Amino acid sequence: SLNAMAENLQKALTRLEEANAQLAQDVEKERLLLAERKELVDSLSHEMKTPLSIIRAYAEGLQDEADDGKKQKYARIIISETEHMNDLILTLLDLSALESGAATLCITRFDFVELLETAAGRILANIPDGDFELQYELPEQKIFVQTDKQRMEQVLDNLILNARKNVRPGGILRLELTMDGEMLHFSVFNQGRLIPEDNLPKIWTKFYRDSNASYSGSGLGLSIVAQILSMQNLPYGAENMDDGVRFFFSITMAK
Repeated sequence: SLNAMAENLQKALTRLEEANAQLAQDVEKERLLLAERKELVDSLSHEMKTPLSIIRAYAEGLQDEADDGKKQKYARIIISETEHMNDLILTLLDLSALESGAATLCITRFDFVELLETAAGRILANIPDGDFELQYELPEQKIFVQTDKQRMEQVLDNLILNARKNVRPGGILRLELTMDGEMLHFSVFNQGRLIPEDNLPKIWTKFYRDSNASYSGSGLGLSIVAQILSMQNLPYGAENMDDGVRFFFSITMAK
């Protein structure tokens, strides 16, 4: 009887320990969710201040302005700022979903060369103010990979757009896609101002902006790139070259 009692007691203690461990995991998960929500709210509050201030200022000006030309100009600015706010909110929600695990990858098999050509053509072709020289080195044959096609298109879009924004007037923007064994290596280079070495690790963090950059942005594009590639354990990075900056990542080819 004592042996049976001891065995039952041990089983009860084991179940209690398991329940406590599960409770601790649930509490930690809830704590992380609350922290993520707070960060999301804080980020939105911070980022909304500027466009809301602009909208209010031009809305007040619209009330008192008699000139029709200026009214149209103020209206265009208000519309532009609301579109900017909408894009920012959607991007931030998307990034938050990726970080929390709420968004998962939809894995399919597709031709990576075709995807890159489509993305590059959409972003770089026929740009009215495109004052740069486009160079590219792409394989002539199809190369298949197995990953989330839509998310990988996001990665390419953000990296190519980043290069386009940072290439110096008349500079070179170069796309490369090369093979090495089972690995496919992508890189995009833009001639232009280098990134201070101390800031290279920071460019992947949310809302990081280069104060010396000649353009404005949400500061979320490279964060999304890092998150999508990290979810798949794909190597990526950025490095300063002699006369510009090179961004890169690698992915395994599908058989």
